[in-house]
Amino acid sequence: MLNSTLVIVGRKTSSIRRQHELPKRQDFMKNSQYPHIVYVEKPTTFDAPKMDVLATTKELRTINDMEDAMIDGLNRVPWERVDVSFRGSKQRFFAHSTIQVKTYLINSDGSDVIFHMIDNSLL
Repeated sequence: MLNSTLVIVGRKTSSIRRQHELPKRQDFMKNSQYPHIVYVEKPTTFDAPKMDVLATTKELRTINDMEDAMIDGLNRVPWERVDVSFRGSKQRFFAHSTIQVKTYLINSDGSDVIFHMIDNSLL
């Protein structure tokens, strides 16, 4: 049970994509410079009609409706999505702390993710 929960929390909800929008495992890349970066999706946006927040929240009856509204709202702004995998790492159970490299000795596997962000940031 614990493992499936980690997959769900670490995959779909943190990437803020609908299930069918998640990259397929066969599309994952290998990169010796950034070994924990498995997929990079360049920024895209779509034109969604402006929504009346109060009216919209009354219409949201299910969790899926709420999730769709949240994803639509977030997709109005372009941002790069970077999928990270710590599979096989001893630090995988602390993925969010590992990405932040709070303590190098404990979270060092996340340093390549930080370097990817630095190397690919737009100034």
